[in-house]
Amino acid sequence: MIDYHVHTMFSGDASVPPEDQLAAASEKGIEEICFTDHVDFDNPGQNFAPADLSLRHELLEKYGGQYRKIGGSTVRFKEGAEISFAVFPECLEKTLAYLAPHELDFIIGSVHSVGFQDVYYPVYHEGKTKAESYLPYLDTILQCLPDYGFISVLGHYDFVAKYAPYEDRSMRLDISPEIRDRFEAIFKTVVRMGKGIEINTAAWRDAPHWGLDLLKLYRVCGGEFVTFASDAHRSSAVGNRLDEAVELALAAGIPYYATFEKMKPTFFKIGK
Repeated sequence: MIDYHVHTMFSGDASVPPEDQLAAASEKGIEEICFTDHVDFDNPGQNFAPADLSLRHELLEKYGGQYRKIGGSTVRFKEGAEISFAVFPECLEKTLAYLAPHELDFIIGSVHSVGFQDVYYPVYHEGKTKAESYLPYLDTILQCLPDYGFISVLGHYDFVAKYAPYEDRSMRLDISPEIRDRFEAIFKTVVRMGKGIEINTAAWRDAPHWGLDLLKLYRVCGGEFVTFASDAHRSSAVGNRLDEAVELALAAGIPYYATFEKMKPTFFKIGK
């Protein structure tokens, strides 16, 4: 049980102290987590303030990289960030400048906005079919990804589906031929860059899981590793449905998952 996408009160959309997330992980027997608070410059005038990574480090330093709650198991933790992609160069410049003073273990690169419109909100989907909503999101990933070579993994490729209003929100290859084409191009780019992708359970919410077709395509494109991610913004969500994420990776034939330290991956055989 490894959870490499956990938010704390240092993210503008969460209010949980890091110690509470660690306690939840300890209670649930999770072996390792990574704190990935938001550093977003993708939507000028609308973003939360970027995470105070220095203050977070000061709070966590006393634990020496591991934590154990009485009655729980020992959980290792790493310090990372989730950054947002955007097509305008100022986003990349501000992100690099903000991260430069910090020695992080891991960085997730994600898309949260298309243009200057946050896909989290229902208004983004108004008047659009599912393909019309999802395709520009994937186009943004594909356009930005080559410029963000410093990331560790591509984050939630299905975030646009999380609060979509469609009866079937699931991100699938058969939504349209264009959707499949974009995913093939995205995965080939990820592999060429030497990066991985995360299997993020948050978009499923209470729905049945999805993503096996996507992960099989990732494997066909040469993808070899993933990280597992709850995207937890509250303690009850730490480690949520990661067993299903592991099952999907195994079914897709993906051989490895990774953990990171000082931006260097260590690979482990899935299922071992």
